[in-house]
Amino acid sequence: MSDFIELNRLLIFIEKCIITTGLGAATLLMFANVVARHVFHTGFSWTLELVRYLFAWVVLIGAAYGFQVGAHLGIDILVEKLPPRARRVVALIAVAFSLLFVGLVFHYSIQYTIRIHDWGDLTLDLQIPQWIPYLAIPLGLGLMLLHLAQIGWDIWRGRAPRIHANEGTEAFEQLAAEARERR
Repeated sequence: MSDFIELNRLLIFIEKCIITTGLGAATLLMFANVVARHVFHTGFSWTLELVRYLFAWVVLIGAAYGFQVGAHLGIDILVEKLPPRARRVVALIAVAFSLLFVGLVFHYSIQYTIRIHDWGDLTLDLQIPQWIPYLAIPLGLGLMLLHLAQIGWDIWRGRAPRIHANEGTEAFEQLAAEARERR
């Protein structure tokens, strides 16, 4: 069990690194391109394409991370009025539907990425294989499946009363507390 917890912590750390690095790199690239264009009257032709791909990675990995920390929006006003047992059943049904939907999209994203790989196309400006940036789709969805399965398992075992969707308030408070502890 402790190996699973350590693996989960490592996965969360990697997700945070991808999100932070991708967002930081995209911001710096856009800034450098604006300075190059307006100060030196030149620019980098590949910047917009790379920034678009970086944001795709950030959004998809960030969405998966959002499941982990409970930062997704949820409307649970009716569910909160149910007795605890019914609330748990509704939460498990919601997780099952979410797993089904994300699983189907994950399946088709793998097929799509394989098809792009087989075509052998390169990106327009970066001239890298097209499937590399598109790999963000199945990777992000796979992480979403993993986090949803963890949520479902926690609800099933009684460790969580519901899907952690609370407009992100608790998640952001937890992240702020962690940041304060690191200082």
